[in-house]
Amino acid sequence: MGDHCNPDIFRQLFESLPVGVAYLDRDCRVVLANPSFTSITGRDMEEINRTEHPPFADREARSRILAILDSGSSSCFEHICMRPDGERVYLRIWVQPLSSDHISAHIICMDITEEKEKEAMLRSSHRTLEKIVSDRTSELKSKNDEMEWLLYTISHDLRAPLLTISGFVGFLREDIRAGNSRRIDDDLKVIETAVNSINAMLEDTLKISRIGRMLGSRERVPFADIVNEALTLTREKLVSRGVEVVVDADLPEVYANRIRAVEVLVNLIDNSVKYMGDQSKPQIHIGCKKNMETVFYVRDNGMGIDPKHHSNVFRLFYKIDSRSEGTGAGLAIVKKIIEIHGGRVWIESEPGRGCTVLFTLPVVSSEKIPDQR
Repeated sequence: MGDHCNPDIFRQLFESLPVGVAYLDRDCRVVLANPSFTSITGRDMEEINRTEHPPFADREARSRILAILDSGSSSCFEHICMRPDGERVYLRIWVQPLSSDHISAHIICMDITEEKEKEAMLRSSHRTLEKIVSDRTSELKSKNDEMEWLLYTISHDLRAPLLTISGFVGFLREDIRAGNSRRIDDDLKVIETAVNSINAMLEDTLKISRIGRMLGSRERVPFADIVNEALTLTREKLVSRGVEVVVDADLPEVYANRIRAVEVLVNLIDNSVKYMGDQSKPQIHIGCKKNMETVFYVRDNGMGIDPKHHSNVFRLFYKIDSRSEGTGAGLAIVKKIIEIHGGRVWIESEPGRGCTVLFTLPVVSSEKIPDQR
């Protein structure tokens, strides 16, 4: 039985424990510690005897220990220990109050740094996953909103030509019964025009719905090259209308899908020519201005647009003049392409003072290239 009470056995056990064990005096100073404790905290007993040990010298740890001692019941808390080499160690500290004249507490310290790092990694992964889910949810909502918008637009704007067809089918039946061949031809022409209008609107709707999926790869391309290509494609309209085109020098390089960027300018040039009105010296100015960001523009000296229409001109099939040619999808297509490139588009115009369409694209030299997802 005496061997079981041999102090050397308890000392061996004390020194071989894999967790840090120490005893504190009434001032929370370490008076005895095992090797695991000195290893965890980075200070040997000689250093500990010279000064209060870091885990319990700071106000927070000291107050936590004293609170446990005052309660008279064992408890634990977590604490960050700063080792002499500057390394931060996360500790879980169990405190057992002792009723002794010199020893106030028996403490056990466990290094939980790896556990905390894994928790941090898990939280980071969780935040990353939440962001991915949030982004995908937002993207899905955007696509659903766009689909609802397209369906509403189709149902609203196709109603007029469908009503025309329905009405003239009735007229056609009457004219056939009456044998009025001239009226029959007129009825068929009206119906044919309405059918062509529906077909054009459906094609434009399909086109705008495919822009995102068919954007294709992006590349560094001088904006001047995009302008030149667009002017080549619109040359016949410009010449036939006698439009002078002014293009700024020193246009920057952009990061864009070349084909879609050309499509933007072609639509804007077409619009300017279409709404030039009776301007005797029609002119289109293509350029950019640089302030906080680079803004491109297509400016004309045509009819201009009343401010009351500014918020609607980028809507699909919106036409200021219902008698004008086309479906009114041009600016909606422009807006879609610009936004997919991460830019924005707006107009500045007043009646009789021309119209300026302004837009942004990522500029290679000074602006961050957007994520292509």
